[in-house]
Amino acid sequence: MLGRPFVGALHTATFSLPRPIGTGIPHPPIYALANFDPSDIARSIGAVFLGDPNGPVQFPTVNRKDKGDALKPRARAPMPPMPPLLSVPPLPEAAADAPFAHEDRLGVADDLAPIRPADAHAVSTNRLLGQDTARVYFATEPLVSKQEEITPWAPGYAPVVTGIDTGGETIANKGEVTGVDRHPQSPAARLKLAGTSRAKAEKCLANAVYFEARGEPVTGQIAVAQVVMNRVFSPFYPDKVCGVVYQNAWRHNACQFTFACDGIPDVVNEPDAWQRAKRIARDMLDGKLWLPQIAKSTHYHAYWVHPSWVHEMRKIDKIGVHTFYRPRAWGDGADEPSWSDPKTTARETKLIKAM
Repeated sequence: MLGRPFVGALHTATFSLPRPIGTGIPHPPIYALANFDPSDIARSIGAVFLGDPNGPVQFPTVNRKDKGDALKPRARAPMPPMPPLLSVPPLPEAAADAPFAHEDRLGVADDLAPIRPADAHAVSTNRLLGQDTARVYFATEPLVSKQEEITPWAPGYAPVVTGIDTGGETIANKGEVTGVDRHPQSPAARLKLAGTSRAKAEKCLANAVYFEARGEPVTGQIAVAQVVMNRVFSPFYPDKVCGVVYQNAWRHNACQFTFACDGIPDVVNEPDAWQRAKRIARDMLDGKLWLPQIAKSTHYHAYWVHPSWVHEMRKIDKIGVHTFYRPRAWGDGADEPSWSDPKTTARETKLIKAM
C-alpha cells in the first residue's frame, strides 16, 4: 500500500531592505473640527493641529469678562468749570448817570467805547459809520490809518450793473460779448480761427455743404453746415471743423459723412453751387447763419437711407431729402453754444439765394 505524499505549507520568501531614519512617510496631519456640531462634515481647523482624531475636540476659551453693551452709558468725568465772565463792579449812584463812566476802570479806549442806548442820539454819525467801523486793530496798528467819512460816488463814476439780475448776482448769457453791441460769439471767434486755420476750416465746411447737399434748397445746405458746427461744439466729436468733416475717413463707407469715404474723387463740377457752398461756410463761421428749426441737431440722413441709429434719436426737422436728429440721451444741448439771430439769418439767406 502506497503511502500518501506529505504536503507542506509553501511560504513566499520576503526580504526587507533596511529603511534609513527619516525616510518614512509620515501620517497625514489630523485636523480637528472647530464646530459645536460633532456630526458636521465641514471639518474646519481645530485648536490642536496634530491632535488625536478620536479624542475630544478642544476649543479655545474666550475671556468675556470685559464684554458689555457698547450702547450702555458709562460714567464720565465731569466737565471742568467755565471761567468766570468779566464782571464790572457797580458804580456809585452818583456816577452811574455819567456817560461811559466805567470805561476808565476797564482800560477801554474812548474811541472804542460802547455806545449806551440812552446816549446814542448824542453820538455823531461820523463815529458810528466812520471811525468805529474803520478802527480794526492788528497788534498796535489800525487797519485803516486815516479815518474819513463815506462819501457818495462822483457824477459819472458810479458803477453800472448790466446783465440779468439774479438776486444780487450779475451774469451774462453763454457766449455773450458785453458792451454796447452785445451779441453771441461767432464760431470762428470761439475756435480762435484766423489766417491759415480759418481758410482750412472754411474749405472743409464748404466741402461738406457742396458734396453732401448741393442739390438741396439753401436752407437745407445751411442745415448741413449747422450740423457740422454743432458737432464741433459737442463733447462727443472732434473740436475742429476738419476733424468733424473727415472723422473716420479712412474707413471705406463707414465714416461720418459719406463723401469723405465713398471712394469717389471729390471734384467740383458745378462752379455756382461751389460758390454758394463757400458763402454758406463763410457766413456760418462768421455767426451770421442759425436755423432755430434745426437747433442742436447732430445727425441727418436722406429719405432713401434707413440707418440703425434712428431709434436712439429724437427727430428735430425735415428739410428737402434730409431728416435731422439729435440723440435722446444727449438732451437738448442747452449747454452748447448757438449764434446769430432770426433777422440776421433771414437777411443772409436771402443774399445767398440771390447768388
